[in-house]
Amino acid sequence: MSAVAPTRGRVWLVATAVASSVLCGSLMSASASVSSGDRSVYVPITPCRVMDTRPAPDNVGARTAPLIAQETHTISVLGANGQCTLPLDANAVTMNVTAVNPTDASYLTVFPADAERPLASSVNWVAQQGATPNAVTSDISADGRVSFFNNAGSVDVIADIVGYFVGHDHDDRYYTEAEIDAKLAAKLDATPGAARVLVLGVSDFQPYTNEAGVEFVIDPVSNIITNLNGNLCFIAPVHLPDGATITKMVAYGLDLSPTLNFAQTLIGGPLGNEVGFVAASTVSAGTPGAVVLEDTTIQSAVIDSKNLAYTVRVCLDVKLAAEGAKLEYTMPS
Repeated sequence: MSAVAPTRGRVWLVATAVASSVLCGSLMSASASVSSGDRSVYVPITPCRVMDTRPAPDNVGARTAPLIAQETHTISVLGANGQCTLPLDANAVTMNVTAVNPTDASYLTVFPADAERPLASSVNWVAQQGATPNAVTSDISADGRVSFFNNAGSVDVIADIVGYFVGHDHDDRYYTEAEIDAKLAAKLDATPGAARVLVLGVSDFQPYTNEAGVEFVIDPVSNIITNLNGNLCFIAPVHLPDGATITKMVAYGLDLSPTLNFAQTLIGGPLGNEVGFVAASTVSAGTPGAVVLEDTTIQSAVIDSKNLAYTVRVCLDVKLAAEGAKLEYTMPS
């Protein structure tokens, strides 16, 4: 097998960090460290068996005998091995490792073949214990191999791979604040004086509190705002940057009866105590059909978001419906 360049970051993840002194003869502790830089990402796969040291018909892999005391057995995991096929750029592997037919109390340690065996246990058992599985994640050596160490007695080992890790450059997922600002500016066309648009859909609107007793309905099929009991006004919050200048207000609606009023205003201040009415328009529909109300005669249209909260208010007569609104605005140089 061709060697894989050792550019992967090392990650030690062992399912059981401390083995008991009864099994090991001494208390062992494990430590972990994570270096800075890129991180690996996990890729789950359909479980496959890479090793089974039991004799036929159970055997998978080259070994057909149990591991004896103090023995280290090493297998390849990259490429095609046993019943598994892993990509050559994998840098760690996650397995379900099972100890079978143990003759003595012992433990198993799984680790990359080119590293010093760590003081950690991956699977623990007692003599004559039944099949004992555990989840184990291990780094892979530069040449694509993983080692299995048995401390005492003899034991058969089954290893099923359930996933692997590959290197990933996270720079394509995260952006700095400056990069985000640049992308937003490019999308909005931040050239001073360039026209921009804030679109308000029906879901942005709510009943106007000064219109008590008037029913507010959003038709779930046609996605329009209608009223059933009388004239209706409703509002939508306006979130524009401080200093933006509104150049046009547009409201869209439907009229099912002629000569009904369709009005819009831009207001600032708390509800019920509004100040600074900056625009107001009314149109008579004339004939049934679509209604588009545009207003460019806007007074005091520079947004003062530090002192005022702005809303767009749209008012309808009976048999009118609203489809939404938009504000066109520019930013100062």
